[in-house]
Amino acid sequence: MTKTQRRPNRLPIFITLFLLVPIGLGTKFYHGPGHLWVLLYAGDIFYPMFWFFLGMLLLPRVHPIKMSSAVFLFSTAVEFTQLSNAALLVWLRQSFLGRTLIGTSFVWMDIAYYFIGCVLAVLLYFGLARIKKL
Repeated sequence: MTKTQRRPNRLPIFITLFLLVPIGLGTKFYHGPGHLWVLLYAGDIFYPMFWFFLGMLLLPRVHPIKMSSAVFLFSTAVEFTQLSNAALLVWLRQSFLGRTLIGTSFVWMDIAYYFIGCVLAVLLYFGLARIKKL
């Protein structure tokens, strides 16, 4: 995005975050068609999208590609923490929020879905940048 291109204002980003939270959490409670895929992988798409938009809300001058790359690396690092049984991580995983934020078991496929989520977040961000008014 060049300096002359318009970045979305904070309201569309805030609305996107507001929508991503219940959608992401909803993947943990969905019981319809494809529920196993939704339970295991859909959240892995929405997780980096949430962190991307939170990052862009807090640091709007960061280029979206850089933010997406940072979120992908962060999400991947969190995935690798699932290989550890450190006392703090075990304690965090005892709660629903802890399990949701840091996960419980390492799965290579999750990293591919983090990548998909990061790409979708950037595409959505650029789409919001084109919208003049909501």
